Amino acid sequence: MSKTHRPSSQDPGSTAAEQLTSLSRTEFVLARTWLHGASRDAGAAQGRLSTAGLVFIWVLPALVVAGVLGLAEVMPLWAAVLCVASGLVLLGVGLGLAGRSRSRVANPPVGQQAWRPLRADAEGLDKSRPASTGLERRGG
Repeated sequence: MSKTHRPSSQDPGSTAAEQLTSLSRTEFVLARTWLHGASRDAGAAQGRLSTAGLVFIWVLPALVVAGVLGLAEVMPLWAAVLCVASGLVLLGVGLGLAGRSRSRVANPPVGQQAWRPLRADAEGLDKSRPASTGLERRGG
């Protein structure tokens, strides 16, 4: 019968490995909890924005018609329609350019923020690791 090697408390690598495993699991649970809360909040915000957009879509045609009818009192109807359409095009271009410039300075993805503390902790454990004994498994 062969004995399996179990790291003892005397083995310097076992403490670091146990710490890293425990730290990894704890950080993963914390990141998952944080992401769950953030996604729930983002979902609620998206729902409210969608509802606001739907209401705006219903109101926008009424406002356009009111604008055209108001301008039709002082100019021909075709000119009023042309003025209102030009205003809407300018509004759309302005909002599109504002959205494009805002998307260029967007925050990094949430996943990168969640992994940053874990990487820093792992680097700290690597620095506190004892010198190599030559018995470690080599990757290849």
